[in-house]
Amino acid sequence: MPQEPNQSRQLFPDQIRGIALLGIVLVNAPLMAISLYGFDQASLEGGINRVTAFLVTMFAQTKFYLLFSFLFGYSSMFIIRDDTRPRRRVYRRRLLALFILGVLHYVFLFIGDILVAYSLLGLALMLMFKRKNKTLLITAIAVWVVATLLGLLAAASIWLVPSDVELTNELDEIGAGYATAMSSGAFLEAVRARVELLPIVLSNSALVVGFVFVAFCLGLLAARHQLLNRLPEFALFFRRAAIWGLAIGLPIQFALTWLILGPGKVVGADASTTQQALQILLALLAPILTLGYIGAFATLALNRPRSLRFLAAPGRASLTIYLGESLLLCLIFCGWGLGLFGQLGAAGVTAIAFVTWGALAIATTWWLKRFSQGPLEILVSRATKGPLSTN
Repeated sequence: MPQEPNQSRQLFPDQIRGIALLGIVLVNAPLMAISLYGFDQASLEGGINRVTAFLVTMFAQTKFYLLFSFLFGYSSMFIIRDDTRPRRRVYRRRLLALFILGVLHYVFLFIGDILVAYSLLGLALMLMFKRKNKTLLITAIAVWVVATLLGLLAAASIWLVPSDVELTNELDEIGAGYATAMSSGAFLEAVRARVELLPIVLSNSALVVGFVFVAFCLGLLAARHQLLNRLPEFALFFRRAAIWGLAIGLPIQFALTWLILGPGKVVGADASTTQQALQILLALLAPILTLGYIGAFATLALNRPRSLRFLAAPGRASLTIYLGESLLLCLIFCGWGLGLFGQLGAAGVTAIAFVTWGALAIATTWWLKRFSQGPLEILVSRATKGPLSTN
């Protein structure tokens, strides 16, 4: 969500937003550089590639989109403020801008866009702005329970129901077509391939929208208490979140990742139904580790304030960074760019993702020394003609 330049802007939300953007590009890069399934068997050849894929899956996959979603809900409080009609009008304009940018992002750059989902779920979040804290929390818990049950049902059906050979062959053909369009196709061929994938993307997204909305609600609740702006007052909470989130989340994620990507495991289109079911379980349990991350970063910010300072600039220009990451990766991997799709292993793709984020972080740091907002933030602010949030 684009944000407003303001001297009273909260620092820590921008810092962890910058971290979330790094985690997101590490997860997105394999989809843009390797295959429709992310890491495939060829990309894991060699120990360094398999270890890299293991670490990305364990530490980043499905964890940072939740953190980003939490921050979206947190920011919404500062846009809506007193919940007057003018503020709601500004908020709706922001959501419309995100929807348009999300559609363009999906069609022209990346099938894993989150902006469209954010814009639609942001409308649902409007229903919660005037609700009491207790109602907001109960709603979040109820949606989480339903989403978890649906996820477990999906995992069980994948594991227990025999695979449809015809459907499997059809998905293999779709994956091969996507790879061809991305690796050697012209710009419009890549566009057509993304559009044809829309039904599959929508069906897969159905499993995560509930968790995104839960994160929105919790972010809104945290904003009401100024949780991320009062770190010393909540130091004990953050320390406990770090201890319990990491102590429980890391072993769980390690075990699941080992069963999915451990030595000898076949991944990508040829992954077993058990591995596919475990991927869903990995996502369902990811919030535990995400909570640990928030607690750990908050504790680090309290004890070593300077250590996260360099992350504030990319966090302030999050829309620019998010879309910029996809643009740069397309220029590197698509056939209409450098054409490196499918040419590198997991380690090489992850290294490029790191460099992409780093280059954009440096660029936005330079930009924000001269301007009050990132380039796309300025564009959206002017197009929607309304004040932005302070976080």
